[in-house]
Amino acid sequence: MTGTVYGVGLGPGEPDLMSAKALKLLARARHVAFFRKKGRTGRARTLAGDLVPADAVEFAMEYPLTTEVPLEDPRYNRTLAEFYDGCAAHVATIAAGGEDVVVLCEGDPFFYGSFMHLHERVIARAPVEVVPGIPGMAAAWAASGVPIAWGDDVLSVLMGTLDED
Repeated sequence: MTGTVYGVGLGPGEPDLMSAKALKLLARARHVAFFRKKGRTGRARTLAGDLVPADAVEFAMEYPLTTEVPLEDPRYNRTLAEFYDGCAAHVATIAAGGEDVVVLCEGDPFFYGSFMHLHERVIARAPVEVVPGIPGMAAAWAASGVPIAWGDDVLSVLMGTLDED
């Protein structure tokens, strides 16, 4: 029997804003994976905190680089592709052994998240299920008490890392 790789959205940072499904998966997780920068705990792992069982096997997927190499340098994409390939191979191997893997994701796994890179590499090798999370922007507009869009309003989400031009 093959295990499942779960991309679990943790929401904007408060455990009471996590879905019931996310909490259930975390409570029974035997293998937990998460992304982090070198030398850091990782935002998603921090959000999950004590919800990760003490006996869970943790796999920290530590980015090999962040800003050390410019985006336009061919080494940047090559290095990250190799990193994601290795991470995907690891979680797919665990799933092939019949164990589920819970991949912790800030916000929502499919909204500008690193999980997307795992998903595209693992989907042909193991079952993958995405558990949506509340994106931070939804928590922000809820906290503001002001509707973000209604009626026939148009809402556009723009990537914040565009060139200055």
